[in-house]
Amino acid sequence: MKIGFFTDGYKPQINGVAISVEECAKALAKRGHEVYIIAPSYPNLKKEKNVFRLRSITVHKKFNIRAALVNPGTEVYKILRQDFDIIHGHTGGPISMAGIEFAKLKKIPYVFTYHTFWDKYVHYFLRGKVITPRMVRLISRVLIGRCSTVIAPTQKVKEELISYGVKKPIFVIPNCIDLKKFKTEAKGFLRKKFKLAKQDKIILFVGRLGKEKSIDFLVSAFSLINKTCKNTKLVIVGNGPEKENLQYLAKKLELSDKVLFAGEISYDILPKVYGDADMFVFASTTETQGMVIMEAMASGLPIVAVRDGAIRSMIGNKINGILVKKDEQKFAKQVINLLKNKKLREKLSVNAKKRVAKFSEEKTVEKLEKLYQQVMT
Repeated sequence: MKIGFFTDGYKPQINGVAISVEECAKALAKRGHEVYIIAPSYPNLKKEKNVFRLRSITVHKKFNIRAALVNPGTEVYKILRQDFDIIHGHTGGPISMAGIEFAKLKKIPYVFTYHTFWDKYVHYFLRGKVITPRMVRLISRVLIGRCSTVIAPTQKVKEELISYGVKKPIFVIPNCIDLKKFKTEAKGFLRKKFKLAKQDKIILFVGRLGKEKSIDFLVSAFSLINKTCKNTKLVIVGNGPEKENLQYLAKKLELSDKVLFAGEISYDILPKVYGDADMFVFASTTETQGMVIMEAMASGLPIVAVRDGAIRSMIGNKINGILVKKDEQKFAKQVINLLKNKKLREKLSVNAKKRVAKFSEEKTVEKLEKLYQQVMT
């Protein structure tokens, strides 16, 4: 098959969508498919095979986010000359919406993956005063109504889209992730970076530092954990608009030497980050899937997470992780219990590696192939 991935999220961005799109394209190519990626241009990027970059403008300078201008030009004409069998849209921005028009023009199917609950992110757009959650849900319904079918990364997303009034067929297919990358035995990356003692236990969070990720909850819960487990550090990997607020909170709680901000770390180095941690924590309830959960599982980390529909298919409570109500006291108690119970940590670690196997990129791509063939007939 000749497949066009029309995506507004792609490298050099470091986020779940960009990573998933790249990994999925690679996995499909391994199986003999011809995959082309249409994405926004960024300054000083090297040309890549089968990647079309559309002229773009900066929409968020601090976090290096750009939006494409889908105007007539050389790259657009090159894309129009491609005889795609199917177009697969990602994210819902200008490029994925242009993909709908390309598909209509070529009379081919258009599949769309709903990666993000945009109604939970309206505070980033004029502080949520112009674009409301209700408007976003309506736009999502209209957009999906123009697709052949839609992919939900989890059952939670499917149920949410149905609640929006979506009538198109919805298929649950998880995002692509190369689990083999995270099966590393390398140790010492974080300990060397922060000059940590051998006996220090590292509690890890990886993700964008935004309000919706509830990292303030993790810092507050850690203040309770630290009272009992003195030789623990909370390492926060990522960047985002809440960084300064989180640093202030850590200082206010007198945890500046205990809550460590690693900043943004390249995806290629992330396996070393997970490999050096003792536990992974997660509190977001706005995820469509939570790819960092899968990365942590593939790395064999025991996980303590706030109970949420997006991760219920990944984490079995007390099987490969601990699921807790969003309550700081209860969350801290479970982390403390796990830190004190080496045997339980080892059990959760072994089971995490076993359970994550069902989310391998090979299995995801098989499901995608079947769906593509289904909508093409």
